[in-house]
Amino acid sequence: MIQDPSLIVVEDVDGAPVRMGESVKVVSVSADDSSMDRHFLGRTGVVVALVFDEPRLQFPHDPLIQVRVDGLGEDLFFPEELELAPEWARRRLSELRQSTRV
Repeated sequence: MIQDPSLIVVEDVDGAPVRMGESVKVVSVSADDSSMDRHFLGRTGVVVALVFDEPRLQFPHDPLIQVRVDGLGEDLFFPEELELAPEWARRRLSELRQSTRV
């Protein structure tokens, strides 16, 4: 299925459950077990985009959330499949990102 690129948002959206660049942890699988690559389960990644397949129904509260996990790549998740990483983990990831830029 080819998605309309206008439905993929790479900037913060007021009312969305997450912010761009925010650290999240993949915590559960949806009722449809085939929808998630199980390699992501329990891993922490970074939000890189919001995908609104049906903007009239989803915007801004219910996007699919595109997350990048180092070593695994990117995948889309429902908001209930993610939890915000604890503050100490977000700080550590931020420090690691900054050290790799230097």
